[in-house]
Order: sequence, then structure tokens, then C-alpha cells
Amino acid sequence: MKTKVNNKAVDSNITIFRYKMDELEEKLTAEHEVIKNDLAIPLGKDLAAMNKPESECTKDVYSGVINGAYAKMMQGAKKEVQSEIESYHIISEKEEADKQLEELSKELELKETDHRIKKRELDKCDNSLLKKSSRYDTTRLLLMFLVLVDMLLSGAALQSMGYPLIVSYVIGLAIGIGIFFLAENLPEIIAKGQTPMQRRLITLTIFSGLFAIFYVLGIFRSTSFSGGEGFGEGIHPLYFASLNMFFAITASLVVYFNGLKKHEKKILDQYKLTKEAVQKLEAEIKALKEQIKKVRKTQAESELARRQIQIYAHDIQELIQRFYEESQKTFYSTNLIHRSDGKTPKFFEDDIPQLPSFYKGLDI
Repeated sequence: MKTKVNNKAVDSNITIFRYKMDELEEKLTAEHEVIKNDLAIPLGKDLAAMNKPESECTKDVYSGVINGAYAKMMQGAKKEVQSEIESYHIISEKEEADKQLEELSKELELKETDHRIKKRELDKCDNSLLKKSSRYDTTRLLLMFLVLVDMLLSGAALQSMGYPLIVSYVIGLAIGIGIFFLAENLPEIIAKGQTPMQRRLITLTIFSGLFAIFYVLGIFRSTSFSGGEGFGEGIHPLYFASLNMFFAITASLVVYFNGLKKHEKKILDQYKLTKEAVQKLEAEIKALKEQIKKVRKTQAESELARRQIQIYAHDIQELIQRFYEESQKTFYSTNLIHRSDGKTPKFFEDDIPQLPSFYKGLDI
């Protein structure tokens, strides 16, 4: 069973993995005890009964079976840990991360260049109309009030025509909104005339059309007052038409004197569009930097985790070597205890040899 224990490094955003295989270590320990008790000790006793190895022996030719058992253990651990492949994973993952970082860095460089260009454009843009636009936004509240009043008047007239209450006021609201947008765009509509006479005709046509609509609505509105006490024969439709025209003309004048002219709208729109482009590029640059940071962090954590596996393989190798040395020394001490000649073979004083390594190091 492979166990990973995660620890957060102090003052670092990198997750550190401590790699451990509990079942493997338990298995190696159990095998070591078997080799030591069932092989090393009996071998030491059997050879001691014959006063072997000889005291003049300078080369160990007797305990090869112990060495072979631990060499076999080493190969089994190699298959379990599979640390050699981690070096290839580190290389391939680093190459993939480098490729991603190169692509992201190029994209980031392009975005930063675009951002600098747009920022210079923004600095050159005229933003003096922002305050006027802000003040006009407040003026729009008055226009909305006029639209509400006109909706009530038009709705009452439509209700007198026999329309249901909700339908009457929905249509009245549509008429009011139409007046609002007409007032907002009236200067541009009038400006479409090529000559002063054409512009006057456009103005006359628009207000004549509005008056006709309001007069018709006034006819039906006046019928609701016909025969009522205090109104005699009713109120003339011209009264209601004039009232509606007052709101329409007032809204148009408010927009004309307080609203932005056509060229001012273009200047302000250019400023706002450029500002939006700058803000969008800033957001994209921030996202790219976060993505680069994420790729680097992921690659660093992955490499660190794989190197922890490599370090663990080295630790397992050292553990098996210690087990081997313990069994070998147990063999020596058992042999000396049970020898009748009381002599010590010369090679007992030599260093215990290193087992064949299955992992050479961390360099890749």
C-alpha cells in the first residue's frame, strides 16, 4: 500500500509529500527476521561445529546465501517502489510544463503590449464629458417622472376607449417610453436634414404626428368627463392633447439643453470603449499570470512528489542494507560463540560489502 502524507512547508505555497509504503516496510522487516533467524543463525552454528570459516580465511566464501537472500529482497523492493520511472516522469512533465509556460508567456507578452497601446489611447481620450454625463443621469430621473405622468394620462384615455385596465396602462407605458426615446434622439433625428428647411420640416412632422396621436387620445379621454357635474358638456380634447404635448416638449427641451450632443456622445463612447478594452486586457493579463503561477506550482509539486518517491527508494535501499549487515553480523557472532577453537576468521574484521544498488541517485 502506498501512503502519501501531505505537509505544508512553512512560508511556502508548495505542498510537500512524504512518501511511505507501510506494507512494503512490514514485509521487508518480516523477511529480514526470517533470514536472520532461519538462515544466518543456523549457518553460523553449523559452520562453527566444524570450526569454519578457517582463521586464515581472508575471503568470505561461506555466507553467500545470506548475501543472495538480501539481493533478492532488494530486487523485490525495486519492483514494488518502481522509482526508476519517476525520472522519466519528471523529465516529461517538465518538458510539458515548459511548453505551456512558453505559450502562456508569449500570449502574456502580446496582451501586455496591447494593454500598453490601449492605455496610451485611453490617456489621450477626452474624459471631460464624464461629469456632464453624470449630471445628465440625474436629469433622466425627471424624464422618467414625465414618462410616468404621460403613461397615466394615456392609460386613462385608452381605458375610456374600452381597453382593459392592464392593457391600457401597458400601451400607455409604451407611448411614454416612445416619447422618452424620441426626446433622447430628437436632435440626431432633426440633424438628418441636409438644409435648415428640411430640419424644420422634420421637426414640424414629428410634433404634428405627436399632436395628432394625443388629440385622438384626448377625444376618448374627454368622453369620460362628458355629462359629469362641474364639466357641463365635457372638456375639449385639445386640453388633453396640449397637456401631453407639454410633457413631450418639456422632455425634448430637457434633453436638448442638458443632454450630450451627437459629437459629445461619440467622444464619450470612444473613451468608455477604450476604458472597457483596457479593463478587459487587465483582467486577461491577471488571468494569464495566475495560470502561469498555477502551472509552475503544479509542476513543482509534481516534481517534488516524484523526487520524494526517489528519496524513499534510496531509504528502502539503505534499510535493506542495514538488515543485511545485521544478519551478517549475527552470522559472525553466532559462529564465534559456538566455535570450539576460539579463533576469529580474518575476513570477519573486514567491512561488510554493499549489496547491488537498484537506485543510483537523484540525478536525471
